[in-house]
Amino acid sequence: MVSVQNKIVRQWLKAAAAAIPMIAVMAAIFALSHQAGTESAETSSGVAEWIVGLLGMEVPPGMSASDVPIVFGLNIRKLAHVFLYMLLGGTSFLFVAMLPFRTSAFVRPAICAGGAAVISFLYACSDELHQSFVAGRDGKFADVGVDAIGFLTVSILILAVWYLVLLWKHRHSPDISPHAK
Repeated sequence: MVSVQNKIVRQWLKAAAAAIPMIAVMAAIFALSHQAGTESAETSSGVAEWIVGLLGMEVPPGMSASDVPIVFGLNIRKLAHVFLYMLLGGTSFLFVAMLPFRTSAFVRPAICAGGAAVISFLYACSDELHQSFVAGRDGKFADVGVDAIGFLTVSILILAVWYLVLLWKHRHSPDISPHAK
């Protein structure tokens, strides 16, 4: 039988391992945010030209490829925010899910989603603050809203899947109480 102390140590090691992908995504966001304005524009423009070409879209005269609305009126730069923060939201969710805290099986997913949202929101705010100190860049709180589209979307999707699995398990194993720990 494994001692309680060993079990707790293993749980914290799992949480530490789950933090690695989250920190890697944060580092990638930091590196991209740390690019000077001209370098960031060049990166966005190159990626945008490739995507616009791939989609067979035309760039209107006088407009940069990175300003062309792709999905829901969002351009490449904004979609990059959404994508990166979807990654951060997912990895943050994983990290919080690995933390050793006790609660009911039906409350835990909501705590994980809330924790992931808080981590992602605070990082998005700190990222915009960071950008305000980078040459040629601006920190805009509106970008935090775009980031939130990413991390909230992925958190809600994971939360929905988790609850569907729990409900399926409960339906097929009635001896499992929704309040089980």
